[in-house]
Amino acid sequence: MSVSIMCFMKHALRKTPSHLHLAYKYGEGSDSLIGRNFMLEVDGHTLTLTVDLTPNFHTRNKSASTYVDAINLAHNHHKLRYLQCTDNLVRTRLIRAWEQVANPRMRMCLDLGERGRFLYFVLPHSLFMGGVQLDVQQVLDSAAVLQSLEHSLEEH
Repeated sequence: MSVSIMCFMKHALRKTPSHLHLAYKYGEGSDSLIGRNFMLEVDGHTLTLTVDLTPNFHTRNKSASTYVDAINLAHNHHKLRYLQCTDNLVRTRLIRAWEQVANPRMRMCLDLGERGRFLYFVLPHSLFMGGVQLDVQQVLDSAAVLQSLEHSLEEH
Protein backbone atom coordinates (compact mmCIF):
# COMPACT_ATOMS: atom_id res chain seq x y z
CA MET A 1 0.00 0.00 0.00
CA SER A 2 1.49 3.35 -1.05
CA VAL A 3 0.95 6.54 0.86
CA SER A 4 0.43 9.80 -1.01
CA ILE A 5 1.62 12.88 0.78
CA MET A 6 0.12 16.18 -0.32
CA CYS A 7 2.67 18.95 -0.16
CA PHE A 8 1.47 22.52 0.40
CA MET A 9 3.90 25.41 0.32
CA LYS A 10 3.60 29.14 -0.21
CA HIS A 11 6.50 31.18 -1.66
CA ALA A 12 6.89 34.92 -2.11
CA LEU A 13 8.45 35.32 -5.57
CA ARG A 14 8.59 39.12 -5.42
CA LYS A 15 6.96 41.70 -3.13
CA THR A 16 7.97 44.93 -4.84
CA PRO A 17 6.26 46.25 -8.00
CA SER A 18 7.09 44.91 -11.43
CA HIS A 19 5.84 45.98 -14.87
CA LEU A 20 3.53 43.62 -16.74
CA HIS A 21 2.50 43.27 -20.37
CA LEU A 22 -0.92 41.78 -21.10
CA ALA A 23 -2.34 40.75 -24.45
CA TYR A 24 -5.96 40.06 -25.21
CA LYS A 25 -7.70 38.23 -28.02
CA TYR A 26 -8.32 40.40 -31.08
CA GLY A 27 -4.93 42.14 -30.77
CA GLU A 28 -5.55 44.45 -27.82
CA GLY A 29 -2.68 44.93 -25.38
CA SER A 30 -1.58 46.70 -22.24
CA ASP A 31 1.92 47.74 -21.20
CA SER A 32 1.33 49.95 -18.19
CA LEU A 33 0.06 47.58 -15.50
CA ILE A 34 2.03 47.08 -12.31
CA GLY A 35 1.95 43.83 -10.34
CA ARG A 36 3.22 43.31 -6.80
CA ASN A 37 3.25 40.56 -4.18
CA PHE A 38 3.85 37.71 -6.61
CA MET A 39 2.94 34.68 -4.48
CA LEU A 40 3.29 31.05 -5.55
CA GLU A 41 1.27 28.36 -3.82
CA VAL A 42 2.22 24.76 -4.45
CA ASP A 43 -0.46 22.20 -3.62
CA GLY A 44 0.44 18.74 -4.89
CA HIS A 45 0.91 19.03 -8.66
CA THR A 46 -0.81 22.42 -8.91
CA LEU A 47 1.09 25.69 -8.76
CA THR A 48 -0.97 28.87 -8.37
CA LEU A 49 0.69 32.21 -9.04
CA THR A 50 -1.22 35.12 -7.50
CA VAL A 51 -0.44 38.67 -8.60
CA ASP A 52 -1.79 41.70 -6.76
CA LEU A 53 -2.90 44.33 -9.29
CA THR A 54 -4.66 46.65 -6.83
CA PRO A 55 -1.89 49.32 -6.91
CA ASN A 56 -3.11 50.24 -10.41
CA PHE A 57 -6.31 51.59 -8.87
CA HIS A 58 -4.53 53.77 -6.27
CA THR A 59 -4.37 57.00 -8.21
CA ARG A 60 -6.20 60.30 -8.16
CA ASN A 61 -5.88 60.61 -11.92
CA LYS A 62 -8.57 58.31 -13.32
CA SER A 63 -7.24 58.86 -16.84
CA ALA A 64 -3.77 57.51 -15.93
CA SER A 65 -2.75 54.61 -18.17
CA THR A 66 -2.32 52.21 -15.23
CA TYR A 67 -5.86 52.90 -14.00
CA VAL A 68 -7.40 52.68 -17.49
CA ASP A 69 -5.58 49.40 -18.24
CA ALA A 70 -6.65 47.90 -14.89
CA ILE A 71 -10.30 48.83 -15.56
CA ASN A 72 -9.97 47.29 -19.03
CA LEU A 73 -8.69 44.05 -17.47
CA ALA A 74 -11.60 43.97 -15.02
CA HIS A 75 -14.06 44.23 -17.94
CA ASN A 76 -12.20 41.99 -20.40
CA HIS A 77 -10.57 39.39 -18.12
CA HIS A 78 -12.24 36.59 -20.09
CA LYS A 79 -10.39 37.71 -23.26
CA LEU A 80 -6.89 37.55 -21.73
CA ARG A 81 -4.45 35.69 -23.98
CA TYR A 82 -1.22 36.01 -22.01
CA LEU A 83 0.63 37.91 -19.31
CA GLN A 84 4.34 38.71 -19.51
CA CYS A 85 6.53 39.65 -16.57
CA THR A 86 10.04 40.68 -17.59
CA ASP A 87 11.34 40.41 -14.03
CA ASN A 88 14.15 37.83 -13.92
CA LEU A 89 13.74 37.24 -10.18
CA VAL A 90 10.13 36.12 -10.71
CA ARG A 91 11.25 34.00 -13.66
CA THR A 92 14.07 32.28 -11.78
CA ARG A 93 12.00 31.48 -8.70
CA LEU A 94 9.04 30.29 -10.79
CA ILE A 95 11.22 27.96 -12.88
CA ARG A 96 12.88 26.59 -9.74
CA ALA A 97 9.48 25.75 -8.20
CA TRP A 98 8.16 24.32 -11.51
CA GLU A 99 11.14 21.95 -11.79
CA GLN A 100 10.57 20.58 -8.27
CA VAL A 101 7.05 19.34 -9.04
CA ALA A 102 6.33 16.16 -11.00
CA ASN A 103 3.79 16.72 -13.80
CA PRO A 104 3.04 20.31 -12.77
CA ARG A 105 -0.09 22.24 -13.69
CA MET A 106 -0.15 25.98 -13.32
CA ARG A 107 -2.87 28.45 -12.50
CA MET A 108 -2.66 32.22 -12.40
CA CYS A 109 -4.85 34.37 -10.15
CA LEU A 110 -5.05 38.08 -10.92
CA ASP A 111 -6.26 39.95 -7.84
CA LEU A 112 -8.00 43.25 -8.61
CA GLY A 113 -9.29 43.70 -5.06
CA GLU A 114 -12.95 44.70 -4.91
CA ARG A 115 -13.15 44.50 -8.72
CA GLY A 116 -12.59 40.74 -8.67
CA ARG A 117 -10.12 37.87 -8.65
CA PHE A 118 -9.71 36.08 -11.95
CA LEU A 119 -8.31 32.58 -12.31
CA TYR A 120 -6.76 30.89 -15.36
CA PHE A 121 -4.98 27.67 -16.26
CA VAL A 122 -1.73 28.87 -17.84
CA LEU A 123 1.31 27.46 -19.56
CA PRO A 124 4.56 29.24 -18.60
CA HIS A 125 7.60 29.67 -20.77
CA SER A 126 10.79 31.68 -20.57
CA LEU A 127 11.18 34.69 -22.80
CA PHE A 128 14.29 35.13 -24.93
CA MET A 129 14.92 38.62 -23.55
CA GLY A 130 14.32 37.52 -19.94
CA GLY A 131 11.26 37.15 -17.81
CA VAL A 132 8.37 34.77 -18.22
CA GLN A 133 5.19 34.58 -20.28
CA LEU A 134 2.07 32.84 -18.99
CA ASP A 135 -0.17 31.75 -21.87
CA VAL A 136 -3.83 31.39 -20.91
CA GLN A 137 -5.04 27.89 -21.69
CA GLN A 138 -8.43 28.15 -19.98
CA VAL A 139 -10.43 30.76 -18.09
CA LEU A 140 -11.71 29.15 -14.89
CA ASP A 141 -14.92 29.89 -13.01
CA SER A 142 -13.27 32.26 -10.58
CA ALA A 143 -15.93 32.25 -7.86
CA ALA A 144 -16.16 28.46 -7.44
CA VAL A 145 -12.45 27.75 -7.84
CA LEU A 146 -11.33 30.59 -5.58
CA GLN A 147 -13.70 29.40 -2.84
CA SER A 148 -12.13 25.95 -2.98
CA LEU A 149 -8.65 27.53 -2.99
CA GLU A 150 -9.47 29.61 0.09
CA HIS A 151 -10.95 26.53 1.79
CA SER A 152 -7.79 24.50 1.12
CA LEU A 153 -5.68 27.38 2.49
CA GLU A 154 -7.71 27.33 5.72
CA GLU A 155 -7.01 23.61 6.11
CA HIS A 156 -3.23 24.18 5.95
